[in-house]
Amino acid sequence: MTSTLEQSTPRSTSYGAAAALPLAFAGLVLTAALAVVGGLIGLVVGLVITAVAVVARMRTFATGIDAAIMGQLGAIPADGPEAAGLRNLAEGLSATAGVPLPELFVLDTPSVNLLVVGTDSEHAAIVATSGLISQLSRVELEGVVARAFVQLRQGDVFAATMSLRLESAPATRFFAALLGHRSNLNDADRDVLVDRAAVMLTRYPPGLIGALGACLRVGAMVSAGSPSLRRLWLVDPITVDADALTHRMEALRLL
Repeated sequence: MTSTLEQSTPRSTSYGAAAALPLAFAGLVLTAALAVVGGLIGLVVGLVITAVAVVARMRTFATGIDAAIMGQLGAIPADGPEAAGLRNLAEGLSATAGVPLPELFVLDTPSVNLLVVGTDSEHAAIVATSGLISQLSRVELEGVVARAFVQLRQGDVFAATMSLRLESAPATRFFAALLGHRSNLNDADRDVLVDRAAVMLTRYPPGLIGALGACLRVGAMVSAGSPSLRRLWLVDPITVDADALTHRMEALRLL
């Protein structure tokens, strides 16, 4: 990813397939053993057990990831009056970006930051800090929310979110790599490209420039959440790089 954002449509089920492969291999070994002991009946029983285990693994691999993330963060649904602007902007940008409306949450912290997570386009969430909602103007907030929708549309969000489950499943991580599941999150140009794509939605670069400036001015540090998700925040919540933020702002001023 050096000049353009390549859109992709990864699904949690494809990661479920990677998770199911070790079970499938183990099931085949079990089936062979049962066939030796029980003949045709053992073969059928082994195949049924393997099929049930594989289907169950595929369907449940992504279950609970979103709840686990919200539990780590302590975020609450953005249904209060203070988040009305966030909800309104998200509804409008959902249609503009062609992305289903994600769930909206608020994390109570004065830092200015925003996280987007999801296991697929139908199961995604945007988590805005209370500082982001209170400190940004409407056009600045629009720029940040537009960026979140670009992330969802681009697809790396799903790979990074699923990485939480892969952390405790090395075999699944291995098979996921074999199936071609890789992320562009660490590409040096990614933030700039996502920023530029966001202002293509809003047609107003100063909005996102102002939001990034607020991250510098107020602070963007957030201590909650898994380090695996740090690249899904508007600004790295663990190590705020002032030079990188300034570079992103300057790149937007050239548009």
